[in-house]
Amino acid sequence: MDGSIQGSSRPAHFLRPNNDNHLRYSDHSPTTTTTPTTHNSWDSKHEHQSSMNQHGDPSSSHDDPMPSTSDFVKKLYKMLEDPAFQSVVSWGPQGDCFVVKDMNEFTKSILPRMFKHSNFASFVRQLNKYDFHKVKNTDDNQFGEHSWTFRHPDFHADRRDALENIKRKVPAQRKAQQAAAAAAAVAQTHVQLSLPSLGGSGGPGPSSLLGGASTNQTSSAHIQAQNQLQIEQLLLEVKRLREEGDDLRGRVGVLERNYQSVLVEMVGFQRGMAQQDGLMQSLISYFLGNENGKCF
Repeated sequence: MDGSIQGSSRPAHFLRPNNDNHLRYSDHSPTTTTTPTTHNSWDSKHEHQSSMNQHGDPSSSHDDPMPSTSDFVKKLYKMLEDPAFQSVVSWGPQGDCFVVKDMNEFTKSILPRMFKHSNFASFVRQLNKYDFHKVKNTDDNQFGEHSWTFRHPDFHADRRDALENIKRKVPAQRKAQQAAAAAAAVAQTHVQLSLPSLGGSGGPGPSSLLGGASTNQTSSAHIQAQNQLQIEQLLLEVKRLREEGDDLRGRVGVLERNYQSVLVEMVGFQRGMAQQDGLMQSLISYFLGNENGKCF
């Protein structure tokens, strides 16, 4: 009984004190039940935070000038708009590209601050996933040969509204869809070529069987004609190769005869050289003998 009275939300004049006089209410002070405030306090705090996010938080979607742009592109654009980073990374001269002037400083100080990592290769891969392309440095590049320049058709300094057109590429999914479509087309073609047409739902009729036989005969004749043509082409090719082989053998025979003639001439030349050498030795001996006789 006490519990039901304490949990009641009636005014005090509807209540009656019990025999123990545990509860005595004044007729002048209407009383309502006091419920725990823990849950209500959490709800109030949560509602307050939600209200702050909606009205006072700069990151709210109502204050976001680029609501439909991906987070990576947003960070990239905000990084280039920050004057503190201009000495390291900035827009190009025409505003249609951006330039990383100092890769080491960019990797060490800006990447961890804007993108929560310090891997320049990962940053470049992320750019490629969003279809940014690296621009080759030219000889008149004012930022130096070690700078990195990236460009996207919809990424411009004065075209913030075009940033929503920059989407993440999905090449793997597209290739899989194309491969599946090609496989389906090949399978359908194979079925159409290999299966005869059915004459109704009950199975092939006489006309369809005759048509199938005629089609098979036509296909067989066509295949035979193709085989015959290929055989004739092969025979012509064999004949041509034989003629070329005979011609080559004739040329090799001429070369062998010329080689024999050269060998004979070389042998004759060596014999002549030997005779001349013997004559020179004889002349030298003769002159030496005359000189010795004069001396004595």
